[in-house]
Formats: sequence, structure tokens, C-alpha cells
Amino acid sequence: MELQHLTTFRTVATIGSFSQAAEVLGYAQSTVSEHIKSLEVELQTRLFKRAGSKRIALTPAGEFLLKNGQKMLNLEAEIKSEVNTQTETAGTLSIRIPETVSIHMLPPLLQRFHQRFPKANLGFMNCVYFDLPEELSAGIVDLGFLITDSFQSPGLETRILQPVPLTLIARAGHPLASGARFDLAQLKGEPLIAPSNDCSYVQMLDRILTEQKIHLPQVWRFNSIEAIKQAVMRGIGVAVLPEIAVHRELTEGSLAAIPWNEKKIAAKLLMIWQKNKWLPPLLRAFMEMVREDWVVSPARAG
Repeated sequence: MELQHLTTFRTVATIGSFSQAAEVLGYAQSTVSEHIKSLEVELQTRLFKRAGSKRIALTPAGEFLLKNGQKMLNLEAEIKSEVNTQTETAGTLSIRIPETVSIHMLPPLLQRFHQRFPKANLGFMNCVYFDLPEELSAGIVDLGFLITDSFQSPGLETRILQPVPLTLIARAGHPLASGARFDLAQLKGEPLIAPSNDCSYVQMLDRILTEQKIHLPQVWRFNSIEAIKQAVMRGIGVAVLPEIAVHRELTEGSLAAIPWNEKKIAAKLLMIWQKNKWLPPLLRAFMEMVREDWVVSPARAG
């Protein structure tokens, strides 16, 4: 059984599309089809069935191969690592990470990591909440970080690193920041400016608003935390951001915190990776540094 074909199968099975798998792997779609056909001929069974006009699904045989084929791919990766002594100091990692974390937490860790592994290549991308399980399972990314309240997905491991306090911000001098008792219903007259690249903590606020039957007619999405802060400074609306992302502006007085005592919103920084998958030494070293630098115990958090 060709391991290259098995890798192609795993990617197609995870993404659910031959064309998208070809794009991820850098193959022509005909090559992907040939790899799958070769596996089906060798195993004498179909691995996929149609699940609609554009999506495909696994047959029972395909589900078995996906579960057990990963063991073969893990063994291949482990053998390569043991044989190639350069794996300890060189390699490439692809990581999904929130913009807030990459700006305010990542640089010191990267400095230490680079000193230890100067030949390593690292690729950091903004996190994509809903696509993260597929990307990790397909091996498109090696590691993911989210700012949210909780995250569960079959086949993935999750580690809570630390709490992430959230702050509702407005321009300096905004009436909602006067210190008087604040009710979420007062947001109805304000555009809520939300980040599109900083993951899912805004969804936590959305759930609270839904529970309280509060509908905000204007929600603007920005692809930059800095752009959000600049808009709020000019009185365009209000925003919910991690406290670490606005600490300097709040201290300087260019932004103001809206006092609220909402107990239900408690974000956490999570680290997420594929379960039961052999982790290369470079990835294990990066994850260990993350645990050393970013894990905050409940006692320290309190």
C-alpha cells in the first residue's frame, strides 16, 4: 500500500472533496482520483460514496481505513524522524493562532524557540474556528489555538492554557462608560464591532444576547484588532476584545471600559492538536514551550 496514496485518501476523507484535497496537496485532481482508484483496486472495495451534489462520504470500508491508516502514517513519520537526525533542529510547523495571541504573547516564546531551533520554519495563520477540526485531522495545520469558552471535537485533544479576561470598550467619554449600572440592552443603539480573525469569543456574547432576547441590528466585522480599536476611538461603536489587547489604550485613556458584571462570559486560551497522532520532535518542543510560558493555574488566575 503506497503511503502517498494513503495520505491522499486521508486528506480527501477529512475535507470531503476531491477538488479541495487536490488544492491542499498541490496535485492535479486527476492525480488525487488516481491515488484513490489505486487504493480501491488494491483493497477491492469502494472507499467513498456520494453525499449530495458536491460532497462525498466514506463507506464502512473507508471509515475503517481512515481509522487504521493513520497508524501507518504515524509510524512512517516516526521512522523518518529517528533516521533523519536533522528533524530535531529543522522542519516546518503550520499553526492557527488568534491575532491577539500572536501580537501580545507569541514574540517572547518565538525568541526562545528560535534560539533553540534556528533552522525551523514556522507558519502562523489567523485561526478559523469552524474549519480547524478538518485542518488538524487532514494535517493541513499542526496545531491550533482558540480564544473561546470551550471546544470539543472527535479526534482532537484540547488543553486549557489560561483565562482570557474580556473587556467591553467604547470611546473615551462615552456615556456607557460613565460608571453607572450598565444593561446589555443599552447596546441596541450602538454598532457592535467584532473581529473576523480573532476566533470565537464574540459568539459567547452573541449567546448571552440571544438568551436575553436582545437583537443588535448592526454588527460590523473587521479583519484587524488595531482597526477595531481605531474605529471605537472615533466613536463608531463598541467592541468586546481581550483585555490584553486594549490594556495600553485603557491605561492611556484613549479607550474606556464599559462596566459590566456579566458572569456568563469567561473566555479561555485553548491549545488543540490531533489525538492519537505521532507528534514530531519540533512540534513537541513548541508545545512544551507553550505549556511552560502560557499555562496559568486556577490559583494564579484568581
